[in-house]
Amino acid sequence: MVKIVTYNVNGLRPRVAQHGSLRRLLDALDADIICFQETKLSRQDLSADVIMAEGYEAFVSCNRSAKGRGAYSGVATFCRVTSAFSSQEVALPVAAEEGFTGLQDYAKNSEIVGDFVIATPVEEEGLGEITREDLLKVDNEGRCIITDHGHFVLFNIYGPAVEADDKERVRFKLLFYKILQKRWEHLLALGKRVFVVGDLNIAPASIDRCDAPPGFEKQMFREWLRSMLREHGGPFFDAFRSKHPERAGAYTCFNQKIGAEEYNYGSRIDHILISGACLHHCDSAEDHSIFCCHVEECEIMNHFKRGNSENLSKWKGGRSIKLEGSDHIPVYILLKEIPELPVHNVPPSAARYLPEVRGRQQSIVSFFNKGKTYELQDAGRLVLSEDTVNDSYCSDGLENKTIAKVGLADAKGGNLPSLICKGGDLDQWRNEGLSGISYNRQKNSPSGTKGAPNKKIKRNLSSQPTIKSFFQPPRSETVNVSTSTLVTPVETIYCMNQPCVPNDDSLPESMQCTTSGTKDQDNTNVSSCSLSTDKCNAAALEWQRIQQKMKMTLPRCKGHREPCIPRSVKKGPNIGRLFYVCPRAQGPASNPEANCGHFQWAPVKSKEKRS
Repeated sequence: MVKIVTYNVNGLRPRVAQHGSLRRLLDALDADIICFQETKLSRQDLSADVIMAEGYEAFVSCNRSAKGRGAYSGVATFCRVTSAFSSQEVALPVAAEEGFTGLQDYAKNSEIVGDFVIATPVEEEGLGEITREDLLKVDNEGRCIITDHGHFVLFNIYGPAVEADDKERVRFKLLFYKILQKRWEHLLALGKRVFVVGDLNIAPASIDRCDAPPGFEKQMFREWLRSMLREHGGPFFDAFRSKHPERAGAYTCFNQKIGAEEYNYGSRIDHILISGACLHHCDSAEDHSIFCCHVEECEIMNHFKRGNSENLSKWKGGRSIKLEGSDHIPVYILLKEIPELPVHNVPPSAARYLPEVRGRQQSIVSFFNKGKTYELQDAGRLVLSEDTVNDSYCSDGLENKTIAKVGLADAKGGNLPSLICKGGDLDQWRNEGLSGISYNRQKNSPSGTKGAPNKKIKRNLSSQPTIKSFFQPPRSETVNVSTSTLVTPVETIYCMNQPCVPNDDSLPESMQCTTSGTKDQDNTNVSSCSLSTDKCNAAALEWQRIQQKMKMTLPRCKGHREPCIPRSVKKGPNIGRLFYVCPRAQGPASNPEANCGHFQWAPVKSKEKRS
C-alpha cells in the first residue's frame, strides 16, 4: 500500500511547534508521501528543524516575489523512505522539479520532469499575449512541486485565492490553471499517470460548498475544474467524489473568523485528482484505469488533531470552540498493488542539498579576512563593524581571530551575549579588559581614540519587544571614554543569562555588577524596580471591570438576545466604521443555534457627523 496525504498547514513552523517537532507532525499523518501547502517559508527561513526529519526526504518551493508581504504560499513534499540512496521505494522520487512552467529549473540546466518548455510569447484565449516574464511570475510564488515516482507523476499544488474584483489576480489565477493544464496534457500524451493533490482554492460543485448561490457551478474557475473531471469528459477522476458521490457536508476548509467549523459550515477545496492507465497490461483503458484498479480509499481525515487538544482556544465570538492550528483538514488516498521501482537515489533537488540547510562551501579568501569589531550604538548595543581589531584577544591561530557571537541581540532571537572564542576562556577576557571590543568613534580607527562620536545612532532590534519588557528593570551599560573600553554589567557577560550575583572582588572594576537592589536571605540580587503583586492584581481587576462595563453597553442580537461582538469595516467607503454582529458561530440558516445574522451599525460620534 502507498498512502498519500495532502494538507494545507497554514504555516509550517507553527504546526511543527504544536506537534513538538517536524518528525512528530509527519508521523502523526502516517503516510508515505505528505504534501503540505501554504508553508509560509522563504528561502531565508529554511532550516533543518522545519524541512529535515529522520526517515523523510523533502522537496520544497518557496515564494520568490514577496515584496513587503513577508513569506506566504509555499509547498513542501515529504517522502517517507528507509534510505535515500540505492532505494527501490516508490515514495522516493526518481526526479523532482520546482514549478510547472518548465522555466525555473530549465534555466539551471536541471532535469525537467517530462521535458516541458513553452515557447514564448504565446497567445492564449482570454489572456492575450503571454510572455516569459508572465510564466516566471506564476512559478515565483512557490505554488508547485513536481515529483516523479516512476509509476506516476505527483503535482503538489497550492492554487491562488482571489477576489472577483481584483482583475490582475484573476488573470494570474487563470494563467496559473491554463499553463498547469498544458503541463498535465503534455505528460498524459507521453503516457504518464498524473496525480494532482493540494489546495486548489476551488469547490467544483454546489455539494462541495455550504452556501452555494444560484449559478455557483457556472463561475469561471469552477467551470474549468469541472471540465478537467472525468464525469464531464475530462481526463481526471476526483478521487473523493468518485468514491463518495452523494456525501453532503464533506468539507475540508472552514473560516476561522466566523467559527464556521462548529456547525460544519465550510467548503471542499482540497482535492486529489488522478488520471492515466492502470499498471496492468490490458487493452481497455476504460475498465482498467489507475483509479479503478489501484485506488483503495480516499477520505477526509476529520479526526486528525490539527492542534493542541489539551489547550483549546475560544473563538472570538466567545461561545464556540475551535482547534488551534490550520483551517484545513487533511485528505488522504490509499493505493494498492504498486510495485517497487528500479534502484535509484534521491534527486539532486532534494532539501538535503539546499545550501540553506547543507551550508555553503567557504572560499579560501574567507580564511584570510581580518577580524571584525563591534561598535557601540544606542546606549550600549553592540553592532558588527567592518573595521579591523587588535589580534591580541585570541592567540590560538588564524581562525581564532574573530568573535563568533557578540551582541545583545543575535540574528535569530535576541539573546544575551555569548562570548565564544575558540581556545580562550573567561579569564583571558577578564585579564585583557575586553580590549578586543572597542568603541569605534570613527571609521578606520580601531582603538576609538580619534575623531568624534557617531552622529547617527541606530537601534539594533532583532525582534519586536513584548509587553513584559516594559516591566523589567533597566540594565546599566556605560562607556569609559578615556579608555574606549565597553563596560558591561556582570549579569550580561559573567552570569550568561543567570540571575545577577554579588560583586566579585576577583573581577576587574569595569566588570563589577552595577545593578541596584537589595539582597534576600539567599544572598541573591533582587531588583528594586520590580512591580509588586498587589499592583498587578489591582490592574487585572480594573481591566475586568472595564470589560464587564463594555459587555453591559453592547447591544443584544435579535435572534438569541446575547451581547453582540464589535467589528470594524476593513475596506471600502465605510472603512474603520464600527458595527455589531451576532456572537455565535456561522452555520446553516436552518440551524437556530447558529448565527442569527444580526447586524447593527455603531452610533457615529458627533465629531465625525460634523466633518
